[in-house]
Amino acid sequence: MSLKEFIKSLGAEGLADYAARCNSTPAYISNHILHARKEPRKALREALSRESDGKVSHQEVLAHFGIADTASADTAA
Repeated sequence: MSLKEFIKSLGAEGLADYAARCNSTPAYISNHILHARKEPRKALREALSRESDGKVSHQEVLAHFGIADTASADTAA
């Protein structure tokens, strides 16, 4: 599932809970994360995946923001 699909699937209460677990706010997730307006810090990128309960992978979070996974590229070489 894409990060955008996951966020859109959350109701208001689910979004508030997810945002709190990510140490963020529902407004920030809805305005900046959902529309990929700002690239979040590494800790938040990791939390977005971790706190989705396996629905969104770290790679999907990176793809949402157009970030190449350099760690995977380094280990594949």
